[in-house]
Amino acid sequence: MSLLQLQALAGLPLLCLLAWACGGCRPGVRARVVLAGLGGQLLVAALLLYVPPLRAGFALVGDAVNALATATRAGTSLVFGYLGGGPLPFAEAVPGASFILFFQALPLVLLVGALSAVLYHWRVMPLVVAVLARGLRWLFGLSGACNLSVAANVFVGMVEAPLLIRPWLAGLTRAELFIAMVAGLATISGNMLVVYATMIAPVVPDAAGQLLTASLVSAPGAILAALLMLPEREVPVGTEAEAVAAPRIYDSTMDALVRGTADGLQLLFGIMAALIVFVALVALLNGMLEPLTGLTCSRWRAGSSGRWPSPWGCPRRNARRWRRASA
Repeated sequence: MSLLQLQALAGLPLLCLLAWACGGCRPGVRARVVLAGLGGQLLVAALLLYVPPLRAGFALVGDAVNALATATRAGTSLVFGYLGGGPLPFAEAVPGASFILFFQALPLVLLVGALSAVLYHWRVMPLVVAVLARGLRWLFGLSGACNLSVAANVFVGMVEAPLLIRPWLAGLTRAELFIAMVAGLATISGNMLVVYATMIAPVVPDAAGQLLTASLVSAPGAILAALLMLPEREVPVGTEAEAVAAPRIYDSTMDALVRGTADGLQLLFGIMAALIVFVALVALLNGMLEPLTGLTCSRWRAGSSGRWPSPWGCPRRNARRWRRASA
């Protein structure tokens, strides 16, 4: 076992202690929660990374993402022309200069949003989510509605997942409601997973499979972190049947297609606005720091990661290279 693997293994109990301390060191944490959370993460990671049939499934996930990206580019090329990935009417002076994030990568959110809505209406997604929910119920012993919300967050966003348990939201305990919120922040929605995988696929092998593994591993981790910060002290209400009885949201396939596209469009504009604002805020901070210190945010980060490479997950032998790349 390498030093980085030992560091990651030691990080599991340390992160548990950190979560418990952030929650105020509350009493009442059950041993079953800790063992199920840690064991669930290790089990899911081992199955997805080291079982050959499941590992081979990563390639299928990557092919599906590539197919979605190709189909989306056909639509953006029709609407936006060369801005959306169509043939250029001029010679490209700098390789990659014709790539425009908003017109070529982000519209993938629209297609994934529409397909997710259709798969939900056809009861495909609720079936998959129900299987994950039963597994979480067996591990942690929580109510079906809470497990359904956590499992749904693996595939949909933290806004859509609570809609699946709307009829049972009022019956959730305080700890279960906190679990649903933490799971939404810990996992990757299907829309963004496809976008991220498309962007990093040239440099990360099996990008879609790696991101899906991270999202699946984060599900039991989110429950563990939430229950360490806010232990369950009430009796969960609900039955396992709730995990299957996902409410119908759409009237027809066409209704699901239209409303899913509209939801994706709202998310698309939200992503665009957030990118503009956050990049502008970093530029503004750099404009204030550089005259005073001679450093920018990226240079400070490169210097700090060079001085402390191991806690950041960077091997010490690569620290200098990392500092040059981040400068």
